[in-house]
Amino acid sequence: MDKKTILIVDDIELNRAILAELFNDLYDIEEAENGQQALDILEKEHEKIFMVLLDIIMPVMDGFEVLQVMSEKRWIDRIPVILITSENSDRAALRGYHLGVTDIINKPFNPEVVKRRVANIIELFMHKSSLEKLVSQQIGTLQKQAQKINQVNNFLIETLSTAVEFRNCESGQHIKRIRHITQMLLEAIAGEYPEYELSPYHIEKIASASMMHDIGKIAIPDYILNKPGKLTPEEFEIMQAHCIRGGEFLQSIHYAQDEEYFRYCYEICRHHHERWDGNGYPDRLKGEDIPIWAQVVSLADVYDALTSKRVYKNAYSHEKSVSMILGGECGVFNPKLLNVFVKVAPLLEKDLTVAEESLAFCSFDKDGVESRENFLAPDTVPARNEDSGLSSRTLRLLELEREKYRILSELSGDIIFNYDTKTDILEFSEKFYTLFHRDIRIPRAREALQTAELIHPDDRSVFLKRLTELTPKFPSSRIELRMKVPGDGYQWFEMNVHALWNTETNVECVGYLGKLINIHQRKTEATLLRKQANMDSLTELDNRKRLKERLVTLLNDRNTEPGAFFFIDVDNFKAINDNLGHMFGDEILRYIASEIKRKVRSSDIIGRIGGDEFVVYLREASSEKAIAEKARDICDLFKNTYRELADQYNVSCSVGVSVYPRDGKTYEELFHNADKALYYAKEKGKNSYAFYNATMTDYNFRTVLTNVPEDRRLDG
Repeated sequence: MDKKTILIVDDIELNRAILAELFNDLYDIEEAENGQQALDILEKEHEKIFMVLLDIIMPVMDGFEVLQVMSEKRWIDRIPVILITSENSDRAALRGYHLGVTDIINKPFNPEVVKRRVANIIELFMHKSSLEKLVSQQIGTLQKQAQKINQVNNFLIETLSTAVEFRNCESGQHIKRIRHITQMLLEAIAGEYPEYELSPYHIEKIASASMMHDIGKIAIPDYILNKPGKLTPEEFEIMQAHCIRGGEFLQSIHYAQDEEYFRYCYEICRHHHERWDGNGYPDRLKGEDIPIWAQVVSLADVYDALTSKRVYKNAYSHEKSVSMILGGECGVFNPKLLNVFVKVAPLLEKDLTVAEESLAFCSFDKDGVESRENFLAPDTVPARNEDSGLSSRTLRLLELEREKYRILSELSGDIIFNYDTKTDILEFSEKFYTLFHRDIRIPRAREALQTAELIHPDDRSVFLKRLTELTPKFPSSRIELRMKVPGDGYQWFEMNVHALWNTETNVECVGYLGKLINIHQRKTEATLLRKQANMDSLTELDNRKRLKERLVTLLNDRNTEPGAFFFIDVDNFKAINDNLGHMFGDEILRYIASEIKRKVRSSDIIGRIGGDEFVVYLREASSEKAIAEKARDICDLFKNTYRELADQYNVSCSVGVSVYPRDGKTYEELFHNADKALYYAKEKGKNSYAFYNATMTDYNFRTVLTNVPEDRRLDG
């Protein structure tokens, strides 16, 4: 496919070159140095041009005139234009938008920001173009596209729901059968009972939503789902919560494009274990208070559970299953629903699948088979005996479930973990072992996390404290911490953790779920960028901006002790550059920086403010004599190393000194007064230092700062 073409219009060649460098790998580049050239190119190649990057202020024809012509010729409707300009007034921006520009980027710009905004706009215009083509197509084509989208949506729903079912060692066919049985029952109800107003449109939506009925099981802790034995009453209560969790999961998505479909999904998730006589859960709804679609899915779920082979039972025959349902052994159902169930039963028997492919992986323990009452809970709830408490069931998850869960975790690309407060066991997905070479199951996790070197000692207490701060109202947190990776030392990870709370009391934390994301490269790059923004690249000292920030912060502190501000200038440094070259001059500057660092304390503040000029701030300077000795020491930088060179070119250092707070209390005052003292020292014959005094203000001379370019002066 041919690369798209971007037209760059700017009268400054360097600006065009910089922009071209950003995009020439992905796009063909055309350049114009003024508006008229841009229009000439557009006249010939407007069908080929995919975007225009346009400056405003240019000779011959400016950017606004170009926009006017593009608007008149309607090129602006098809070709997005981004103004990249130093003109940042609201008036200019409004005029540009009025003429049809898509975006405005002010100079100086961040290259990555420009690349991203250009990519986003091109993508948007490509979508716009695609949509315009789609609108022009025939209705039949649109219907086919809609059908494909529905197929994809159903596939995604089926995939997610199937993954949840695999956690109960149920095959993916269970989801398909539930949908099929639901659709058959709904069609029969629509024919027999028109008062339910079930059109083919609604039946299709409800059948699709039925696949989400058990999505809430994804929130049930592994120590319950993986328990190789009978559930306790407390564990059974937690298992029952999957109806509520499913509804909460759907509500958290904020999906509002089809509110009707969302309602079907939500009510099926929450109410598919309710019973006609009120003995279901979680809300103990009764009769027609239970939505008809939830009733239908409930019956479909029970029938499929009975006729399918599971780890805790063999499959019942179709006849036995129908008899149990009609006899009330699986709870009480709507008489109208049972009526249509009897009528479609022969079709269900015909469609019944005898064997499940996934059951080939399951082992069947005859000693583990429970009574029918236990088998039915919690998928169905028999009538309760108020004196005996809750019914329970046997739940045996197989290695197949773990494998499916592992694959689902790996597909996410992150390290998934869960922690159970009762067992004090922390479990990770297998990617944890791949990265850290540690067991994915950590018993006695509380003790292990307090002592293990896995988490950086400086981050461990912060991490544990953040966990204790989680509440039912604010159960989630994002934590950045360093973790030890074999061979690579400590690396930065982002931990997203969610606390699970007892659904009855809402005061007891029963566990944590979360994931780990490696953000080391992102953090490293951010640190490097911050360092580059604050550091002089040649000497690795603070640059002018960072130096000012540090000194302003220090001097604003009322508790700051007296100090000394040194303004250092290298005498006759130009002779080094002129005679020995700038590369050697750079070497001399690096030497000066290292010598200054060596001669002062690590607590003192040092910076290069440009050219051959340096600033040192001596903190807690004890006396003027000590300050003078340090200034003399800096003047003697070339006393040993480079002495012959210094003598040959008469190179030396001069220092101007202002004292805090005597000579000034702000950065600006100290800087200006040290500058005057420096000029005085140089006037005395260079290679010397001078303290600022008030009489210097009466001298009629230009200071060193007078020769500093505007953008490097004190307020720059």
